[in-house]
Amino acid sequence: MSQTPGASRRERVREFLRRLGAAPAASNHDEAMKQVADVLNRVEDEMTSIPYDPTFPLNDGRMYPPKSDSKRSVPGLPGATRYRSKGHSTVIGDNGAIRIIDHSAGKVVFDKAGADGRLIDQGDRP
Repeated sequence: MSQTPGASRRERVREFLRRLGAAPAASNHDEAMKQVADVLNRVEDEMTSIPYDPTFPLNDGRMYPPKSDSKRSVPGLPGATRYRSKGHSTVIGDNGAIRIIDHSAGKVVFDKAGADGRLIDQGDRP
């Protein structure tokens, strides 16, 4: 059953992206995934009254971090892993880079380099 979310989803997404952008660059995949989860959960805890549910319901109104069962490789981008969610994908690089793609808009809405200064599609180039 859906609960009253508090702040709108748009406001929460905007705050999530702002905080994720302000966080230090991650140095590897696991660190980046933890950062995405921590920042998103913090935003949802602060801006909604919807409690976290580890069963990951799709209809409670809360946004949840990517789960490992949505993990896919990214053709043409070795060292990158895509996590497909409803309406978007989160791509995490082995170097800690983070890219979020909005499928409804067909565009990248967030792109952050890893600690090595490289974006998802920059690979091993200098």
